[in-house]
Amino acid sequence: MNEQILSRIWSKQLFERKNLRSQQGEYLQIIHPGFLNKHAGADFQEAHILLSDFAWIGSVELHVRSSDWLLHAHHQDSSFENVILHVVWIADLPIYYQDGREIPTLELCHRVQNTNIMASLEPQANSIACQPFFQEIPHEIKTRMLTLCTDQRMQIKYEAIIDLWNKNNQDWDETFYQSLGKSFGFGLNAEPMLRLTQAIPLKLILRNRDRQLGIEAAMMGLAGMLEEPIKDEYQWELRREFIHLKKKHQWENAFLQMSDWKFLRLRPANFPTIRMAQFSEVIRNNCSLLSILLEIQELKVIQTLFEISPSTYWQTHYHFGKKSKKPHKQLGRSTFYSLCINTLIPILLAYAHCKKESKYTDKAYRWLFEMEAENNVISRIYTQLGLEIKNAHDSQACLHWHKNYCQIKKCLSCSIGQHILL
Repeated sequence: MNEQILSRIWSKQLFERKNLRSQQGEYLQIIHPGFLNKHAGADFQEAHILLSDFAWIGSVELHVRSSDWLLHAHHQDSSFENVILHVVWIADLPIYYQDGREIPTLELCHRVQNTNIMASLEPQANSIACQPFFQEIPHEIKTRMLTLCTDQRMQIKYEAIIDLWNKNNQDWDETFYQSLGKSFGFGLNAEPMLRLTQAIPLKLILRNRDRQLGIEAAMMGLAGMLEEPIKDEYQWELRREFIHLKKKHQWENAFLQMSDWKFLRLRPANFPTIRMAQFSEVIRNNCSLLSILLEIQELKVIQTLFEISPSTYWQTHYHFGKKSKKPHKQLGRSTFYSLCINTLIPILLAYAHCKKESKYTDKAYRWLFEMEAENNVISRIYTQLGLEIKNAHDSQACLHWHKNYCQIKKCLSCSIGQHILL
């Protein structure tokens, strides 16, 4: 058994589902297994289950043994706090959330008894056609493929930046601001965050950078988060400020609606309210962020610019009117690395491409090599094949490699496939 076969068993629900019980003895029903996640975080997203008649929507993590949770250091990664079910082949150890609650666990080893099913899974479970030969392929050929895939993936990202730049009348500052805002949406809320930054020009933020309340009111108001019912005094204060700004700037109404934003499938630290508050503070405190990005050489120095806490209210709240148990902290390292991969590095590459300045390309790739590798279901496929994934350059390559070559069996375009077949 390996995680790839387990992933197929789970996605196709190829196990006995009658009278399901978690390891904790709770009644369990699988409404939807979720969607395979090819990025950082839990293996399946948007799963829907009933646990003791309570409906849960969130992430599912798969392991051969439940103790692999600790082996993969998920207990130290807050992004796994939204896991609603831990699916394992063998439950050899109870696993707990960071607050001490035991994570609901489903053991499958006694529920997959059809040997025909198991046999049929073996050749299909791994989407890597060259699996039997992979470890024997010369190292330099694998390295060549990693380089090619990273280059292709980064080109897709920087071309998207250039497209946005052209739409912004070739204004680099506005383009960087909008792209960074989109990255603060972290997938599910990326598009509404982009639309929000397009509704609030960067010059408006910079003109009011000494008025934290005003900037937050503009963002929350145009995001549709200040409509009634009002939950507490701070939301009232923001609403009053937004009404003033709306008259001043002749905004007709909220640009977005609450229904545009996703909360349900996110851990609290990723709620759009928190990300919006963090984003506004990063922009407000770094009025020349693009110039700094172009000038500074050390990634650690850039990271300090993002180590900014949101306003006092959002340090103790995730929602309006509901105080959180823990004070909210600054952006974590993995979150900052995600912003780097999706905006900081692509903007450097786009700028280098348009300005014909190779020094920015060199810096962008140096940062990719400096960042630690992402740990996700795709990177683990290649790790299990014996590929050493050293850094973010390699893990980004694996994502592109899997999607654009292995999944669609484009073997003759792959260096590995060419070595084997030609």
